[in-house]
Amino acid sequence: MVALGADVKRRPEDRNERGFSSVRHHGGEVQDRLLTALGALAAVAAVVAGFALLFSVLDDGGDASPKARTVYVKVPGGQTATGKKAKPGHVSVGAKVPAGEKPSGGQGTEGESEVEAEAGTGSETTAGGPAQLPTLAGRPLRGPAFQIAHVIEGERVDLYTAPNGKDLGYVRDETEFGSPVAFSVVETKPGWLGVTTPLLPNGELAWIARDPSRLQVYWTRYSLHASLAGRSLELRYGNRVVGDFSVTVGGPGTETPPGRYGVTDGVSFDESPYYGCCALALSGHQTAALPAGWIGGNRLAIHGTPGAVGGAESLGCIRATDETMRFLFARVPLGTPVFIDA
Repeated sequence: MVALGADVKRRPEDRNERGFSSVRHHGGEVQDRLLTALGALAAVAAVVAGFALLFSVLDDGGDASPKARTVYVKVPGGQTATGKKAKPGHVSVGAKVPAGEKPSGGQGTEGESEVEAEAGTGSETTAGGPAQLPTLAGRPLRGPAFQIAHVIEGERVDLYTAPNGKDLGYVRDETEFGSPVAFSVVETKPGWLGVTTPLLPNGELAWIARDPSRLQVYWTRYSLHASLAGRSLELRYGNRVVGDFSVTVGGPGTETPPGRYGVTDGVSFDESPYYGCCALALSGHQTAALPAGWIGGNRLAIHGTPGAVGGAESLGCIRATDETMRFLFARVPLGTPVFIDA
């Protein structure tokens, strides 16, 4: 992000310091004039600082991310896609970039460093994670951006079929995996937000009241775009592609369902033979029948794999290399929109 102090400390170019330094007279009149001039300059500096702050918040946002939280949860045993047994274990949710080499960005585009400098996602945030990466306090002045609604810790939010529609129940401040709840906002109406949620079938929105006592609403320029035909995944910052990756998608009979989803959780594994280093859980569901006791349940996810990628053979999830997943974990916040095209 833009360092707000940079503009505040910069002296206005029209400040006539040379004129002040040349004053060699003494007396009350000169002193009064000097104090008056200094007062005027202080007022100008305050105005400049105010505008710098305003434009920084509007264009580059503030650090309005939810507090960092690391939650360790148990992973039950189950059955893998190949029928092998999966041992139970522990994972950390929504907190840190998975262990291993730091994301090098080697798979990104040449313009990535420029984008990251503007976004504030350089080395300072590679130890962050999907729960607390930099987001924008306000709508950027230019380019695509997406709203995220974060449930304030200790609060609950009611879900409806439409603004003032049928009550669908409520969610608290944590997901089933222990991450802070962050909705990807798809549509807005006065006082209401239409959001993706794993509590509803794919393609359906839940509506939540925009209540500032229960929700923090902010923005991100990041978005994920998967092409099933191309077996590829792009990370975009506004209109710019900052990462383009080969992935494995659903196979015949277990196709990955197209649609718009949101990132709900970031889960790190200890060298899982099934999910690699980590997984980004999405708000959608796999629609094909899954093996009995399948460890992944029916939640859609983008996850790592120790094997090769680029085929069409998963049970519906999108598989990426661990290097790709670390690249994504170091950048996208919870609530990032995910667009999957056929």
